[in-house]
Amino acid sequence: MLVLAVVVGLVVGAVSALFRFMIRISHELFFRAGENHSLLNWSTIESPRVLVVRALLPAIGGLVVGFTIYRLLKLRGGHGVPNVMKAVATGNVNLSPSMMAKSWLSIITITSGGSVGQEGPSIEIGSVFGSLVGQKGQVSKDMIGTLIGCGAASGIAAVFNAPIGGVFLALELILRDFAVRTFAPVVLAAVVSSVTSQALLPKSAALIPIDQATFETITLSPLQIFAFSLEGLLCALVSALYVHMIFKTSDIFGRIKVPLWIKPAMGGLLVGMVGLFFPDVIGEGYAFVNESILNPNAFNIDQLSYSLPFFFLSIALVKITATSFTLGSGGTGGTFAPAMVVGACVGAGFGAFANQIAPGSMPAVPVFAMVGMAGCVGSAFHLPIAAVLIIYEVSGGNYLLVLPLMICGAISTVLVHAMLRGSVYTLTLMREGFDVEEQLRRRRDPALTTEVRRIMRRDFTRLRASDNLASILDTFSNTPDESFAVVDEGENLVGVISVNDLRGVLNMGDVGEAIIASDAADTNPRVLYPESTVTEALAIFTSSPTSGIPVLANHSSRRVIGMIGRGDLLQVYRTKDAARGTS
Repeated sequence: MLVLAVVVGLVVGAVSALFRFMIRISHELFFRAGENHSLLNWSTIESPRVLVVRALLPAIGGLVVGFTIYRLLKLRGGHGVPNVMKAVATGNVNLSPSMMAKSWLSIITITSGGSVGQEGPSIEIGSVFGSLVGQKGQVSKDMIGTLIGCGAASGIAAVFNAPIGGVFLALELILRDFAVRTFAPVVLAAVVSSVTSQALLPKSAALIPIDQATFETITLSPLQIFAFSLEGLLCALVSALYVHMIFKTSDIFGRIKVPLWIKPAMGGLLVGMVGLFFPDVIGEGYAFVNESILNPNAFNIDQLSYSLPFFFLSIALVKITATSFTLGSGGTGGTFAPAMVVGACVGAGFGAFANQIAPGSMPAVPVFAMVGMAGCVGSAFHLPIAAVLIIYEVSGGNYLLVLPLMICGAISTVLVHAMLRGSVYTLTLMREGFDVEEQLRRRRDPALTTEVRRIMRRDFTRLRASDNLASILDTFSNTPDESFAVVDEGENLVGVISVNDLRGVLNMGDVGEAIIASDAADTNPRVLYPESTVTEALAIFTSSPTSGIPVLANHSSRRVIGMIGRGDLLQVYRTKDAARGTS
Protein backbone atom coordinates (compact mmCIF):
# COMPACT_ATOMS: atom_id res chain seq x y z
CA MET A 1 0.00 0.00 0.00
CA LEU A 2 2.82 2.40 0.84
CA VAL A 3 4.53 1.61 -2.47
CA LEU A 4 1.33 2.41 -4.35
CA ALA A 5 0.99 5.66 -2.36
CA VAL A 6 4.51 6.66 -3.45
CA VAL A 7 3.64 5.97 -7.09
CA VAL A 8 0.55 8.16 -6.81
CA GLY A 9 2.53 10.95 -5.17
CA LEU A 10 5.27 10.88 -7.82
CA VAL A 11 2.93 11.00 -10.81
CA VAL A 12 0.50 13.56 -9.36
CA GLY A 13 3.39 15.78 -8.25
CA ALA A 14 4.83 15.73 -11.78
CA VAL A 15 1.44 16.39 -13.38
CA SER A 16 0.76 19.30 -11.01
CA ALA A 17 4.14 20.81 -11.84
CA LEU A 18 3.32 20.58 -15.55
CA PHE A 19 -0.09 22.11 -14.86
CA ARG A 20 1.46 25.01 -12.97
CA PHE A 21 4.15 25.56 -15.59
CA MET A 22 1.61 25.86 -18.40
CA ILE A 23 -0.53 28.28 -16.40
CA ARG A 24 2.47 30.40 -15.44
CA ILE A 25 3.76 30.65 -19.03
CA SER A 26 0.37 31.51 -20.48
CA HIS A 27 -0.33 34.13 -17.83
CA GLU A 28 2.99 35.84 -18.42
CA LEU A 29 2.45 35.68 -22.17
CA PHE A 30 -1.05 37.12 -22.26
CA PHE A 31 -1.97 38.89 -19.05
CA ARG A 32 1.04 39.73 -16.89
CA ALA A 33 0.68 43.39 -15.88
CA GLY A 34 3.80 45.55 -15.89
CA GLU A 35 5.89 43.28 -18.12
CA ASN A 36 6.91 44.52 -21.57
CA HIS A 37 6.96 41.01 -23.04
CA SER A 38 3.25 40.50 -22.37
CA LEU A 39 1.40 40.27 -25.69
CA LEU A 40 -1.93 41.51 -24.36
CA ASN A 41 -0.85 43.80 -21.55
CA TRP A 42 -3.13 46.79 -21.91
CA SER A 43 -1.05 48.86 -19.46
CA THR A 44 1.84 48.94 -21.94
CA ILE A 45 0.07 48.43 -25.26
CA GLU A 46 -2.97 50.65 -25.67
CA SER A 47 -3.96 49.50 -29.13
CA PRO A 48 -7.76 49.01 -29.34
CA ARG A 49 -7.13 45.86 -31.35
CA VAL A 50 -5.16 44.38 -28.46
CA LEU A 51 -7.94 45.26 -26.02
CA VAL A 52 -10.49 43.53 -28.24
CA VAL A 53 -8.35 40.40 -28.45
CA ARG A 54 -7.85 40.44 -24.71
CA ALA A 55 -11.60 40.73 -24.11
CA LEU A 56 -12.31 37.91 -26.57
CA LEU A 57 -9.64 35.49 -25.34
CA PRO A 58 -11.73 34.04 -22.43
CA ALA A 59 -14.64 33.64 -24.86
CA ILE A 60 -12.42 31.76 -27.31
CA GLY A 61 -11.21 29.51 -24.52
CA GLY A 62 -14.82 28.96 -23.40
CA LEU A 63 -15.82 28.07 -26.95
CA VAL A 64 -13.04 25.48 -27.26
CA VAL A 65 -13.82 23.99 -23.85
CA GLY A 66 -17.58 24.00 -24.41
CA PHE A 67 -17.37 22.38 -27.84
CA THR A 68 -14.97 19.71 -26.59
CA ILE A 69 -16.92 18.86 -23.44
CA TYR A 70 -20.48 19.01 -24.72
CA ARG A 71 -20.15 18.08 -28.40
CA LEU A 72 -17.14 15.79 -28.60
CA LEU A 73 -16.87 14.13 -25.18
CA LYS A 74 -20.55 14.42 -24.23
CA LEU A 75 -19.62 15.28 -20.63
CA ARG A 76 -20.95 17.72 -18.07
CA GLY A 77 -19.20 20.99 -17.27
CA GLY A 78 -18.32 22.49 -13.91
CA HIS A 79 -15.84 21.30 -11.32
CA GLY A 80 -15.31 17.56 -10.89
CA VAL A 81 -14.51 17.25 -7.17
CA PRO A 82 -18.17 16.53 -6.28
CA ASN A 83 -18.07 13.49 -8.57
CA VAL A 84 -15.08 12.14 -6.65
CA MET A 85 -16.84 12.77 -3.33
CA LYS A 86 -19.92 10.95 -4.59
CA ALA A 87 -17.90 7.97 -5.80
CA VAL A 88 -16.15 7.54 -2.45
CA ALA A 89 -19.36 8.04 -0.47
CA THR A 90 -21.21 5.37 -2.46
CA GLY A 91 -18.27 2.96 -2.57
CA ASN A 92 -18.09 3.08 -6.38
CA VAL A 93 -14.36 3.74 -6.26
CA ASN A 94 -13.43 2.31 -9.68
CA LEU A 95 -13.21 5.70 -11.36
CA SER A 96 -13.03 5.98 -15.13
CA PRO A 97 -10.08 7.68 -16.89
CA SER A 98 -12.64 9.76 -18.81
CA MET A 99 -13.21 11.76 -15.63
CA MET A 100 -9.80 13.38 -16.16
CA ALA A 101 -10.75 14.84 -19.54
CA LYS A 102 -12.49 17.88 -18.08
CA SER A 103 -9.59 18.46 -15.70
CA TRP A 104 -7.11 18.74 -18.55
CA LEU A 105 -9.44 21.05 -20.41
CA SER A 106 -9.47 23.38 -17.41
CA ILE A 107 -5.94 24.38 -18.48
CA ILE A 108 -7.53 26.06 -21.49
CA THR A 109 -10.07 27.79 -19.28
CA ILE A 110 -7.40 29.13 -16.93
CA THR A 111 -4.84 30.09 -19.56
CA SER A 112 -7.44 31.93 -21.64
CA GLY A 113 -8.42 34.03 -18.61
CA GLY A 114 -11.30 32.12 -17.04
CA SER A 115 -11.67 32.84 -13.33
CA VAL A 116 -11.05 29.35 -11.97
CA GLY A 117 -8.14 27.47 -10.41
CA GLN A 118 -6.13 24.30 -10.84
CA GLU A 119 -6.73 22.86 -7.36
CA GLY A 120 -10.04 21.21 -8.24
CA PRO A 121 -8.71 19.66 -11.46
CA SER A 122 -5.55 18.55 -9.61
CA ILE A 123 -7.69 16.84 -6.98
CA GLU A 124 -9.74 15.13 -9.67
CA ILE A 125 -6.73 14.02 -11.70
CA GLY A 126 -4.99 12.74 -8.59
CA SER A 127 -8.10 10.92 -7.37
CA VAL A 128 -8.71 9.21 -10.71
CA PHE A 129 -5.06 8.19 -11.00
CA GLY A 130 -5.16 6.82 -7.45
CA SER A 131 -8.21 4.76 -8.36
CA LEU A 132 -6.52 3.44 -11.51
CA VAL A 133 -3.41 2.46 -9.56
CA GLY A 134 -5.60 0.59 -7.08
CA GLN A 135 -7.48 -1.18 -9.85
CA LYS A 136 -4.25 -2.25 -11.58
CA GLY A 137 -2.83 -3.35 -8.24
CA GLN A 138 -5.97 -5.42 -7.62
CA VAL A 139 -6.41 -4.22 -4.06
CA SER A 140 -9.66 -4.09 -2.10
CA LYS A 141 -12.23 -1.32 -2.53
CA ASP A 142 -11.33 0.13 0.85
CA MET A 143 -7.70 0.43 -0.25
CA ILE A 144 -8.72 1.97 -3.58
CA GLY A 145 -10.67 4.56 -1.62
CA THR A 146 -7.53 5.33 0.37
CA LEU A 147 -5.53 5.68 -2.85
CA ILE A 148 -8.13 8.14 -4.11
CA GLY A 149 -7.45 10.14 -0.96
CA CYS A 150 -3.73 9.87 -1.69
CA GLY A 151 -4.30 11.40 -5.11
CA ALA A 152 -6.41 14.25 -3.73
CA ALA A 153 -3.84 15.05 -1.03
CA SER A 154 -1.04 14.91 -3.60
CA GLY A 155 -2.80 17.42 -5.84
CA ILE A 156 -3.19 20.05 -3.12
CA ALA A 157 0.25 19.37 -1.63
CA ALA A 158 1.90 20.02 -4.98
CA VAL A 159 -0.04 23.21 -5.76
CA PHE A 160 0.71 24.93 -2.44
CA ASN A 161 3.79 22.99 -1.31
CA ALA A 162 1.63 22.17 1.71
CA PRO A 163 1.69 18.41 2.38
CA ILE A 164 0.05 18.67 5.82
CA GLY A 165 -2.78 20.77 4.46
CA GLY A 166 -3.18 18.38 1.54
CA VAL A 167 -3.48 15.43 3.90
CA PHE A 168 -6.20 17.00 5.98
CA LEU A 169 -8.08 18.25 2.93
CA ALA A 170 -8.23 14.68 1.62
CA LEU A 171 -9.34 13.37 5.00
CA GLU A 172 -11.94 16.10 5.54
CA LEU A 173 -13.28 16.41 2.01
CA ILE A 174 -12.85 13.10 0.17
CA LEU A 175 -12.39 10.26 2.64
CA ARG A 176 -14.05 11.78 5.74
CA ASP A 177 -12.09 9.25 7.73
CA PHE A 178 -9.21 9.85 10.16
CA ALA A 179 -8.34 6.20 10.83
CA VAL A 180 -4.66 5.29 11.19
CA ARG A 181 -4.80 2.81 8.27
CA THR A 182 -5.87 5.72 6.06
CA PHE A 183 -3.57 8.37 7.47
CA ALA A 184 -0.14 6.84 6.75
CA PRO A 185 -0.48 6.28 2.97
CA VAL A 186 -2.09 9.70 2.45
CA VAL A 187 0.74 11.42 4.34
CA LEU A 188 3.40 9.60 2.33
CA ALA A 189 1.75 10.42 -1.00
CA ALA A 190 1.37 14.11 -0.10
CA VAL A 191 5.02 14.44 0.95
CA VAL A 192 6.31 12.68 -2.18
CA SER A 193 4.08 14.83 -4.40
CA SER A 194 5.23 18.07 -2.79
CA VAL A 195 8.90 17.13 -3.09
CA THR A 196 8.46 16.00 -6.71
CA SER A 197 6.67 19.19 -7.73
CA GLN A 198 9.29 21.42 -6.13
CA ALA A 199 12.12 19.40 -7.69
CA LEU A 200 10.68 19.68 -11.18
CA LEU A 201 9.52 23.29 -10.87
CA PRO A 202 11.31 25.13 -8.03
CA LYS A 203 9.31 27.86 -6.36
CA SER A 204 6.20 26.59 -8.09
CA ALA A 205 3.90 27.09 -5.09
CA ALA A 206 0.87 29.20 -5.95
CA LEU A 207 1.48 31.71 -3.13
CA ILE A 208 4.71 33.24 -1.88
CA PRO A 209 5.63 33.01 1.83
CA ILE A 210 5.25 36.14 3.92
CA ASP A 211 8.31 37.96 5.19
CA GLN A 212 8.82 36.52 8.68
CA ALA A 213 9.28 40.01 10.14
CA THR A 214 5.63 40.65 9.30
CA PHE A 215 4.53 38.15 11.93
CA GLU A 216 6.12 40.21 14.66
CA THR A 217 3.13 42.55 14.40
CA ILE A 218 0.91 39.78 15.84
CA THR A 219 0.62 40.36 19.61
CA LEU A 220 -2.71 38.54 20.18
CA SER A 221 -3.94 41.40 22.32
CA PRO A 222 -7.67 41.51 23.13
CA LEU A 223 -8.07 44.18 20.46
CA GLN A 224 -6.41 42.01 17.83
CA ILE A 225 -8.46 38.96 18.80
CA PHE A 226 -11.60 41.09 18.50
CA ALA A 227 -10.44 42.23 15.05
CA PHE A 228 -9.87 38.66 13.88
CA SER A 229 -13.34 37.75 15.14
CA LEU A 230 -14.89 40.57 13.13
CA GLU A 231 -12.90 39.42 10.11
CA GLY A 232 -14.44 35.97 10.57
CA LEU A 233 -17.89 37.54 10.40
CA LEU A 234 -16.99 39.44 7.23
CA CYS A 235 -15.51 36.30 5.64
CA ALA A 236 -18.71 34.40 6.40
CA LEU A 237 -20.85 36.98 4.63
CA VAL A 238 -18.56 37.07 1.59
CA SER A 239 -18.29 33.25 1.43
CA ALA A 240 -22.06 32.88 1.55
CA LEU A 241 -22.31 35.38 -1.28
CA TYR A 242 -19.63 33.48 -3.22
CA VAL A 243 -21.49 30.18 -2.96
CA HIS A 244 -24.86 31.78 -3.69
CA MET A 245 -23.58 33.62 -6.77
CA ILE A 246 -22.11 30.49 -8.35
CA PHE A 247 -25.39 28.60 -8.19
CA LYS A 248 -27.57 31.62 -8.99
CA THR A 249 -25.56 32.34 -12.13
CA SER A 250 -25.74 28.67 -13.10
CA ASP A 251 -29.54 28.83 -12.84
CA ILE A 252 -29.63 31.96 -15.00
CA PHE A 253 -27.48 30.39 -17.73
CA GLY A 254 -29.59 27.26 -17.47
CA ARG A 255 -32.63 29.24 -18.60
CA ILE A 256 -30.89 30.67 -21.68
CA LYS A 257 -32.13 28.85 -24.78
CA VAL A 258 -28.87 28.26 -26.65
CA PRO A 259 -26.82 25.07 -27.17
CA LEU A 260 -24.82 24.04 -24.11
CA TRP A 261 -21.49 24.24 -25.89
CA ILE A 262 -21.99 27.94 -26.64
CA LYS A 263 -22.71 28.98 -23.05
CA PRO A 264 -19.06 28.77 -21.82
CA ALA A 265 -18.14 31.18 -24.60
CA MET A 266 -20.87 33.56 -23.41
CA GLY A 267 -19.53 33.37 -19.88
CA GLY A 268 -16.00 33.88 -21.17
CA LEU A 269 -17.06 36.99 -23.07
CA LEU A 270 -18.51 38.46 -19.87
CA VAL A 271 -15.29 37.63 -18.02
CA GLY A 272 -13.23 39.27 -20.76
CA MET A 273 -15.31 42.44 -20.58
CA VAL A 274 -14.94 42.54 -16.81
CA GLY A 275 -11.20 41.95 -17.21
CA LEU A 276 -10.78 45.08 -19.30
CA PHE A 277 -11.70 47.18 -16.29
CA PHE A 278 -10.39 44.82 -13.57
CA PRO A 279 -7.46 42.92 -15.11
CA ASP A 280 -6.52 41.55 -11.68
CA VAL A 281 -9.46 39.12 -11.70
CA ILE A 282 -8.35 37.41 -14.91
CA GLY A 283 -7.21 33.78 -14.48
CA GLU A 284 -6.46 32.31 -11.09
CA GLY A 285 -5.58 35.62 -9.46
CA TYR A 286 -2.61 34.41 -7.42
CA ALA A 287 -0.26 36.79 -9.23
CA PHE A 288 -2.28 39.74 -7.97
CA VAL A 289 -2.26 38.40 -4.42
CA ASN A 290 1.49 37.77 -4.49
CA GLU A 291 2.39 41.15 -5.94
CA SER A 292 -0.19 43.45 -4.38
CA ILE A 293 -0.85 41.88 -0.98
CA LEU A 294 1.79 39.38 0.17
CA ASN A 295 4.78 41.21 -1.26
CA PRO A 296 6.66 42.85 1.66
CA ASN A 297 6.98 46.04 -0.38
CA ALA A 298 3.29 46.22 -1.25
CA PHE A 299 2.24 48.22 1.81
CA ASN A 300 3.59 51.13 3.73
CA ILE A 301 1.59 51.69 6.90
CA ASP A 302 2.25 55.42 6.75
CA GLN A 303 0.75 55.61 3.27
CA LEU A 304 -2.47 53.68 3.87
CA SER A 305 -5.63 55.50 2.82
CA TYR A 306 -9.32 54.89 3.37
CA SER A 307 -9.75 54.18 -0.34
CA LEU A 308 -7.61 51.04 -0.08
CA PRO A 309 -10.22 48.91 1.74
CA PHE A 310 -12.80 49.76 -0.90
CA PHE A 311 -10.35 48.83 -3.66
CA PHE A 312 -9.68 45.38 -2.23
CA LEU A 313 -13.34 44.71 -1.44
CA SER A 314 -14.29 45.72 -4.98
CA ILE A 315 -11.70 43.29 -6.37
CA ALA A 316 -13.20 40.55 -4.17
CA LEU A 317 -16.72 41.23 -5.43
CA VAL A 318 -15.63 41.40 -9.07
CA LYS A 319 -13.65 38.16 -8.63
CA ILE A 320 -16.81 36.49 -7.32
CA THR A 321 -18.71 37.78 -10.34
CA ALA A 322 -16.07 36.60 -12.83
CA THR A 323 -15.95 33.15 -11.21
CA SER A 324 -19.72 32.89 -11.36
CA PHE A 325 -19.66 33.76 -15.07
CA THR A 326 -17.00 31.13 -15.77
CA LEU A 327 -18.51 28.25 -13.84
CA GLY A 328 -22.16 29.21 -14.11
CA SER A 329 -21.95 29.18 -17.89
CA GLY A 330 -20.66 25.61 -17.87
CA GLY A 331 -16.93 26.22 -17.97
CA THR A 332 -14.60 23.82 -16.24
CA GLY A 333 -12.12 24.51 -13.47
CA GLY A 334 -11.73 24.69 -9.73
CA THR A 335 -13.48 26.95 -7.22
CA PHE A 336 -10.68 26.76 -4.65
CA ALA A 337 -8.34 29.38 -6.14
CA PRO A 338 -11.03 32.06 -6.54
CA ALA A 339 -12.03 31.53 -2.91
CA MET A 340 -8.38 31.99 -1.87
CA VAL A 341 -8.10 35.21 -3.86
CA VAL A 342 -11.41 36.53 -2.57
CA GLY A 343 -10.36 35.74 1.00
CA ALA A 344 -7.01 37.50 0.52
CA CYS A 345 -8.73 40.62 -0.83
CA VAL A 346 -11.34 40.65 1.94
CA GLY A 347 -8.63 40.21 4.55
CA ALA A 348 -6.41 42.88 2.99
CA GLY A 349 -9.29 45.34 2.82
CA PHE A 350 -10.27 44.68 6.40
CA GLY A 351 -6.63 44.88 7.51
CA ALA A 352 -6.11 48.21 5.76
CA PHE A 353 -9.21 49.60 7.48
CA ALA A 354 -8.17 48.20 10.89
CA ASN A 355 -4.72 49.74 10.59
CA GLN A 356 -6.31 53.09 9.70
CA ILE A 357 -8.57 53.26 12.76
CA ALA A 358 -6.09 51.68 15.21
CA PRO A 359 -2.58 52.41 13.88
CA GLY A 360 0.22 50.64 15.72
CA SER A 361 -2.17 48.19 17.42
CA MET A 362 -3.04 45.92 14.53
CA PRO A 363 -1.11 43.22 12.64
CA ALA A 364 0.25 43.98 9.18
CA VAL A 365 -2.12 43.83 6.21
CA PRO A 366 -0.60 40.58 4.80
CA VAL A 367 -1.46 38.87 8.10
CA PHE A 368 -5.10 39.85 7.74
CA ALA A 369 -4.98 38.64 4.14
CA MET A 370 -3.74 35.19 5.13
CA VAL A 371 -6.36 34.98 7.86
CA GLY A 372 -9.02 36.00 5.34
CA MET A 373 -7.98 33.18 3.03
CA ALA A 374 -8.47 30.63 5.78
CA GLY A 375 -11.83 32.16 6.68
CA CYS A 376 -13.24 32.15 3.15
CA VAL A 377 -11.86 28.78 2.08
CA GLY A 378 -12.77 27.08 5.36
CA SER A 379 -16.36 28.35 5.27
CA ALA A 380 -17.05 28.06 1.53
CA PHE A 381 -15.90 24.43 1.43
CA HIS A 382 -16.55 23.44 5.07
CA LEU A 383 -12.86 22.62 5.51
CA PRO A 384 -11.81 24.56 8.62
CA ILE A 385 -8.92 22.28 9.60
CA ALA A 386 -7.47 21.91 6.10
CA ALA A 387 -7.80 25.66 5.43
CA VAL A 388 -5.91 26.55 8.60
CA LEU A 389 -3.11 24.09 7.84
CA ILE A 390 -2.76 25.06 4.17
CA ILE A 391 -2.47 28.77 5.01
CA TYR A 392 -0.11 28.00 7.89
CA GLU A 393 2.23 26.13 5.53
CA VAL A 394 1.90 28.65 2.72
CA SER A 395 2.74 31.55 5.05
CA GLY A 396 6.08 30.04 5.99
CA GLY A 397 5.02 28.08 9.05
CA ASN A 398 5.05 30.80 11.72
CA TYR A 399 3.14 29.59 14.78
CA LEU A 400 1.98 33.09 15.68
CA LEU A 401 -0.46 32.89 12.78
CA VAL A 402 -2.22 29.73 14.00
CA LEU A 403 -4.53 31.31 16.58
CA PRO A 404 -5.78 34.08 14.25
CA LEU A 405 -6.39 31.46 11.55
CA MET A 406 -8.36 29.30 13.94
CA ILE A 407 -10.46 32.19 15.29
CA CYS A 408 -11.44 33.50 11.87
CA GLY A 409 -11.87 30.06 10.32
CA ALA A 410 -14.04 28.72 13.13
CA ILE A 411 -16.34 31.75 13.24
CA SER A 412 -16.80 31.98 9.49
CA THR A 413 -17.37 28.23 9.07
CA VAL A 414 -19.99 28.07 11.81
CA LEU A 415 -21.85 31.08 10.42
CA VAL A 416 -21.85 29.84 6.81
CA HIS A 417 -22.93 26.41 7.96
CA ALA A 418 -25.92 28.08 9.63
CA MET A 419 -26.74 30.17 6.54
CA LEU A 420 -26.29 27.47 3.88
CA ARG A 421 -27.18 23.78 3.88
CA GLY A 422 -23.80 22.78 2.50
CA SER A 423 -20.58 23.80 0.82
CA VAL A 424 -19.79 24.57 -2.82
CA TYR A 425 -19.19 20.87 -3.38
CA THR A 426 -21.99 19.30 -1.34
CA LEU A 427 -24.60 21.75 -2.62
CA THR A 428 -23.68 20.73 -6.16
CA LEU A 429 -24.57 17.14 -5.27
CA MET A 430 -27.66 18.13 -3.30
CA ARG A 431 -29.04 19.86 -6.37
CA GLU A 432 -28.71 16.48 -8.08
CA GLY A 433 -30.59 14.78 -5.24
CA PHE A 434 -27.52 13.26 -3.56
CA ASP A 435 -26.68 13.93 0.10
CA VAL A 436 -23.08 13.00 0.90
CA GLU A 437 -23.54 13.03 4.67
CA GLU A 438 -26.65 10.84 4.50
CA GLN A 439 -24.92 8.40 2.17
CA LEU A 440 -21.92 8.12 4.48
CA ARG A 441 -24.19 7.50 7.45
CA ARG A 442 -25.91 4.75 5.50
CA ARG A 443 -22.62 3.11 4.56
CA ARG A 444 -21.29 3.23 8.10
CA ASP A 445 -24.52 1.97 9.69
CA PRO A 446 -26.01 -0.90 7.64
CA ALA A 447 -29.21 -0.72 9.69
CA LEU A 448 -30.13 2.44 7.77
CA THR A 449 -30.25 0.68 4.42
CA THR A 450 -30.85 -3.02 5.17
CA GLU A 451 -34.44 -3.97 4.50
CA VAL A 452 -36.42 -6.18 6.85
CA ARG A 453 -36.98 -8.75 4.09
CA ARG A 454 -33.27 -9.68 4.29
CA ILE A 455 -33.28 -10.72 7.95
CA MET A 456 -36.88 -11.76 8.75
CA ARG A 457 -37.60 -15.39 9.60
CA ARG A 458 -40.03 -16.91 7.11
CA ASP A 459 -40.30 -20.29 8.88
CA PHE A 460 -41.68 -18.81 12.11
CA THR A 461 -44.12 -20.68 14.40
CA ARG A 462 -47.72 -19.50 14.24
CA LEU A 463 -50.55 -19.72 16.75
CA ARG A 464 -54.11 -20.09 15.53
CA ALA A 465 -56.72 -17.72 16.89
CA SER A 466 -58.70 -20.68 18.31
CA ASP A 467 -55.78 -22.40 20.09
CA ASN A 468 -56.50 -23.04 23.77
CA LEU A 469 -54.19 -22.40 26.69
CA ALA A 470 -52.75 -25.90 26.68
CA SER A 471 -51.80 -25.62 23.01
CA ILE A 472 -50.26 -22.19 23.62
CA LEU A 473 -48.17 -23.49 26.54
CA ASP A 474 -47.02 -26.44 24.48
CA THR A 475 -45.85 -24.12 21.68
CA PHE A 476 -43.94 -21.91 24.11
CA SER A 477 -42.32 -24.96 25.71
CA ASN A 478 -41.08 -26.46 22.45
CA THR A 479 -39.66 -23.36 20.75
CA PRO A 480 -37.04 -20.81 21.86
CA ASP A 481 -39.12 -17.84 20.65
CA GLU A 482 -40.60 -15.42 23.16
CA SER A 483 -43.30 -13.99 20.89
CA PHE A 484 -45.68 -15.59 18.42
CA ALA A 485 -47.95 -14.23 15.73
CA VAL A 486 -51.60 -15.22 16.14
CA VAL A 487 -53.24 -15.70 12.75
CA ASP A 488 -56.64 -16.71 11.39
CA GLU A 489 -57.36 -19.36 8.78
CA GLY A 490 -56.21 -17.03 5.98
CA GLU A 491 -52.82 -16.35 7.67
CA ASN A 492 -53.98 -12.82 8.48
CA LEU A 493 -52.65 -11.23 11.64
CA VAL A 494 -54.94 -11.32 14.66
CA GLY A 495 -52.37 -10.26 17.24
CA VAL A 496 -49.10 -11.16 18.97
CA ILE A 497 -48.65 -13.20 22.16
CA SER A 498 -45.49 -12.76 24.22
CA VAL A 499 -44.25 -14.34 27.43
CA ASN A 500 -45.58 -11.37 29.40
CA ASP A 501 -49.07 -11.85 27.92
CA LEU A 502 -49.00 -15.52 28.84
CA ARG A 503 -47.90 -14.75 32.39
CA GLY A 504 -51.00 -12.57 32.83
CA VAL A 505 -53.25 -15.39 31.63
CA LEU A 506 -51.68 -17.89 34.04
CA ASN A 507 -52.24 -15.54 36.95
CA MET A 508 -56.00 -15.70 36.26
CA GLY A 509 -56.15 -19.27 37.55
CA ASP A 510 -59.00 -21.53 36.37
CA VAL A 511 -60.55 -18.69 34.35
CA GLY A 512 -57.42 -18.49 32.24
CA GLU A 513 -57.81 -22.06 31.03
CA ALA A 514 -60.92 -21.04 29.09
CA ILE A 515 -59.07 -18.31 27.20
CA ILE A 516 -58.01 -18.90 23.59
CA ALA A 517 -55.11 -17.31 21.70
CA SER A 518 -57.15 -14.48 20.19
CA ASP A 519 -58.23 -13.42 23.70
CA ALA A 520 -54.71 -13.34 25.15
CA ALA A 521 -53.02 -11.67 22.17
CA ASP A 522 -52.18 -8.01 21.79
CA THR A 523 -54.54 -7.18 18.92
CA ASN A 524 -52.88 -3.87 18.08
CA PRO A 525 -49.17 -4.76 17.79
CA ARG A 526 -46.50 -2.76 16.01
CA VAL A 527 -45.83 -4.23 12.58
CA LEU A 528 -43.24 -3.96 9.82
CA TYR A 529 -43.21 -4.49 6.06
CA PRO A 530 -40.62 -6.13 3.78
CA GLU A 531 -39.31 -2.73 2.62
CA SER A 532 -39.03 -1.39 6.16
CA THR A 533 -35.46 -0.81 7.36
CA VAL A 534 -33.70 -2.44 10.26
CA THR A 535 -33.53 1.01 11.83
CA GLU A 536 -37.34 1.03 12.06
CA ALA A 537 -37.29 -2.39 13.70
CA LEU A 538 -34.66 -1.18 16.16
CA ALA A 539 -36.83 1.82 17.03
CA ILE A 540 -39.77 -0.46 17.86
CA PHE A 541 -37.65 -2.72 20.06
CA THR A 542 -36.16 0.19 21.97
CA SER A 543 -39.51 1.90 22.58
CA SER A 544 -41.53 -1.16 23.63
CA PRO A 545 -41.02 -4.39 25.62
CA THR A 546 -41.99 -6.60 22.67
CA SER A 547 -39.59 -9.38 21.72
CA GLY A 548 -41.03 -10.08 18.28
CA ILE A 549 -42.46 -8.01 15.45
CA PRO A 550 -44.67 -9.50 12.71
CA VAL A 551 -43.89 -8.60 9.09
CA LEU A 552 -46.95 -8.10 6.86
CA ALA A 553 -47.00 -8.65 3.10
CA ASN A 554 -47.80 -5.01 2.31
CA HIS A 555 -49.59 -1.95 3.65
CA SER A 556 -52.99 -3.07 2.37
CA SER A 557 -52.76 -6.64 3.66
CA ARG A 558 -52.81 -8.28 7.10
CA ARG A 559 -51.16 -11.50 5.89
CA VAL A 560 -48.13 -12.37 7.99
CA ILE A 561 -45.07 -13.42 5.98
CA GLY A 562 -42.33 -13.26 8.63
CA MET A 563 -41.23 -12.46 12.16
CA ILE A 564 -38.27 -10.50 13.52
CA GLY A 565 -36.76 -10.99 16.98
CA ARG A 566 -34.18 -8.87 18.77
CA GLY A 567 -31.44 -11.35 17.97
CA ASP A 568 -32.18 -11.16 14.26
CA LEU A 569 -30.93 -7.56 14.17
CA LEU A 570 -27.40 -8.72 14.93
CA GLN A 571 -27.25 -10.46 11.55
CA VAL A 572 -26.87 -7.09 9.86
CA TYR A 573 -23.67 -6.23 11.72
CA ARG A 574 -22.30 -9.78 11.54
CA THR A 575 -22.69 -9.66 7.75
CA LYS A 576 -20.96 -6.28 7.53
CA ASP A 577 -18.02 -7.42 9.67
CA ALA A 578 -17.64 -10.60 7.61
CA ALA A 579 -17.64 -8.62 4.36
CA ARG A 580 -15.04 -6.21 5.72
CA GLY A 581 -12.83 -9.08 6.80
CA THR A 582 -12.81 -10.62 3.32
CA SER A 583 -12.57 -7.39 1.28
